Amino acid sequence: MKNFKLQSIALMLLFITALTSCSSDNDSPTEDVVYKSAYATEVSGPLTGKVGQELSYAITFQVENGCGEFNKLVDVEFNKVPGYQVEVKYPKATCNRPDPENRVTIYKITTSKAGTYYLRLAKSETEYIVTEVVITD
Repeated sequence: MKNFKLQSIALMLLFITALTSCSSDNDSPTEDVVYKSAYATEVSGPLTGKVGQELSYAITFQVENGCGEFNKLVDVEFNKVPGYQVEVKYPKATCNRPDPENRVTIYKITTSKAGTYYLRLAKSETEYIVTEVVITD
């Protein structure tokens, strides 16, 4: 009986310890940023390259205000054609630079096969800026 009571107490202590030491991913504070899509206005970079060569493309896009920063490129599809769209992060706090600005980010690719590739960046809700890149051996 004494052994059963000790086991019960030990089990309760283990259970209480587990409950108090676990943290939830939802406990993190709310981010102080907002993510929004932006459209590319220009893409510049090489139109040819070789297998294994790193190619860099400058993507120009407009942010709503001077506080917007590039976050990432997001996969999108228009009319079953794959491409990318720029995602920008803005602080939730009031921006002291309210005028829209152009920003530039660099996108790098390296291919492992020869062929023709298409870099498509959303220019509007229905159009892409298409850059055709020919890769040779």
